Amino acid sequence: MIPFRGSVTRGGARPAGVATHRLSRFVFDEICHGSVSRAGIDVLRGGQYSIRKLRLRTFVDAAAEMADRLGPLFDVERAWDLLAEAESVSPAAVEDVLMYPTVGVWLSRALRQVLGMALDDTPFWSEVGGFQLVAAAAAVRSGVLFEIAVPVVHGAVTLPSVGVLRPATRVPVGHAVLCNTPAGLSLTVQGMSERSALEPVKRHRGVARGQTVELVLDDLDPYREFTAPLPACPLSDHEIAEWRKLVDEAWDLLTACHPKSVEELSSCITSVVPLSADQQVFAASSTAAFGSIAMSPKRTAVEFAEALLHEIQHSKVNALLDLVMLCEDDDECRFYAPWLDYPRPLTGLLHGIYAFTTVVEFWYVQRELVPTHLVRSAHFNFAYRHRQVGEVVRTLRRTPQLTELGRRFVAAVSLRLAACPPAGVPADVVDSVETITSEHRVLWRLRHVRPDPDVVEALAEAWLDRRAPTSDFGADVVFMSPGTGRSPLGTFLKASMADHGVTGRRFVDEAEDAFLNGDAPLAAQGFAARLTTSPEDVTAWSGLAVTSGSATLARRPEVVRAVHRAVAGRTGTAPDPGALAVWLDQTAS
Repeated sequence: MIPFRGSVTRGGARPAGVATHRLSRFVFDEICHGSVSRAGIDVLRGGQYSIRKLRLRTFVDAAAEMADRLGPLFDVERAWDLLAEAESVSPAAVEDVLMYPTVGVWLSRALRQVLGMALDDTPFWSEVGGFQLVAAAAAVRSGVLFEIAVPVVHGAVTLPSVGVLRPATRVPVGHAVLCNTPAGLSLTVQGMSERSALEPVKRHRGVARGQTVELVLDDLDPYREFTAPLPACPLSDHEIAEWRKLVDEAWDLLTACHPKSVEELSSCITSVVPLSADQQVFAASSTAAFGSIAMSPKRTAVEFAEALLHEIQHSKVNALLDLVMLCEDDDECRFYAPWLDYPRPLTGLLHGIYAFTTVVEFWYVQRELVPTHLVRSAHFNFAYRHRQVGEVVRTLRRTPQLTELGRRFVAAVSLRLAACPPAGVPADVVDSVETITSEHRVLWRLRHVRPDPDVVEALAEAWLDRRAPTSDFGADVVFMSPGTGRSPLGTFLKASMADHGVTGRRFVDEAEDAFLNGDAPLAAQGFAARLTTSPEDVTAWSGLAVTSGSATLARRPEVVRAVHRAVAGRTGTAPDPGALAVWLDQTAS
C-alpha cells in the first residue's frame, strides 16, 4: 500500500480523530496506465473529499476568530451546525455539495481570505460569507428546514449544486435571510419577505449503448470559471440545446469508439462550464475543482470529446498528487513544456505528458474514423501531440527529482506512447510537425533562457580574434519572461494542417513565404536580412534556426543571439547571423 501524504478529519460537527488514506499499488498502476475504473476514481474522489473537509474545518476555525469582521448576520458556527445537521440526515447529499467543483474553488479562496493571503480585492464578507451558502445548499439537498443569513453577490443568492435565487428588490450586493420551510424557499431582504423562484442548475443526462453520463452545464455559479466570483451568464434556450446536443454526440462517439474511457469519464466528471467563444479557451480545469471542465463552444463532437478526455486527466493527476509524491519539486518554473509558451514546474510536465498521452491515444484511433476531408488534420493532431509527449518523456527520464513512484508513472506513460506508433502519417505532415515543434522550442529558449555572460564574452572574443569557439556553452538560466506569442510561420503551418492548405499569405513576409514555398536557402537569407535591421526580432531568429540547418541555432539559439549582441556592442557592427551560427556549429563537430 502507498501511504497518503497527510491526515484528514472525518465525521460529524467536531471530529476528534483523523484517518489515513492509502492507495493500493493496483489502483496506482491502473492510473498510470490510462483509463481508470469506477473503483479507482472513487479512491481519488475519497481523498479529495477528505482533504476538502479538512480544509473546511481549518477555514471554520480561522473564520470563527474573525467574527468582528463578518458581523452578526454571518454566524460561522451556525452554518457549521447546519452543515452537520444536514450530514446527519443525508451524508451523500452533503458530500455531493462539498465535492461540487465550485465549492472547491470558493474554499481555496475563502481559506486564503481568513489566513490573510487574499488573491484579489474580492470583499472579505462576501467570500467568507459564502460558507453560509454552502451550508444552506447542503441543507436544501438534505431536506433540512432552516433560516440563515446569506450574502447577495452580483444580485443573486447562489446555492452550489442547487441553483440561484434573485431578490425581487434587485439588490446587487448585500445580505438576505434565506428560509427553507415546508412551503419552499424564501428570502427576506431589507426587512421584506418574498417568495423567490429558484433557477435550478442545468443538469444533463446522456445515454448511449447502455452507458450514462450525468453532469451540470454550469452557467450560474460565481466560481464556475475558477476565478474571482463572476455574475451568472445564463445561456439562451438555443445555446443550452446546442451544448446538450454536443454532450450527447460526444458521448455517443466515446461509447462507440473509445469504450475504455467511458467508465472513468462518467465517474469523474461533474460539470461542464460553457465559456464564450471570444475567450478562445479550448478547455481548462483547476486543481481546486475536481471533475469540472471549462471550455469554449466546439464545432464538432470530436473536438468536444477530445476536450473532455484531455481535461479529466488533469483532475485525476491533481487528485493523485494529493495522495502521493511523484517528484521532489520546488515549484520553480524552469522546464520546457512544448505545449506552452512559458516555463513550467516539474509537476506541470507530469500533468502534461499524462493528459496529452490520452489525446495521442484518442487520435490514434480517431484518425481512422474521421471523414476523408479531415484525415490530414487528424494525422497532424496525432503526430503533433505524439512528438511533444515524446520530447518531455525523454526530459523526465533524465530528471533526478523524480521519486520511485514518479519513475513508474513516467515509464507507464512511455509504454502507452510506444503502443501508438506514428506509422502512416503523411510525410508532409511529419515535416510540418518537425518545423512547428523545433521553432517553438527555439522561440521558448530565446524568450526564457539566458546563457552564462562569461561564456558569451569569451565567445565574442574568440569570434573577433578569429579563433575556434569554446565547446562549453555553460548551464541554462531559465527565467519567466513576459514575452510570449506565436510566430507567423508556426501559425500558418498549423492552419495549413487544419484546412488542407491555406490561401492568401498576406500575413507572412518574403522570408516566411519562401520557406512555405519550399525554398529554405532563400528563406534563410531573408531571415538574416531581417536581423540586420531588427537584431532582437525573435521570430527572425527562430525562422533562421529552422531554415539554416544550424545545429547551434536549433539547440542553443540564445547563445547565438547573445554573442551576436556582444560583438555588435564591442564593434558597433553586428556580425552576419548565418556566418556566426556556422562558426558556432564547430562545437558540434
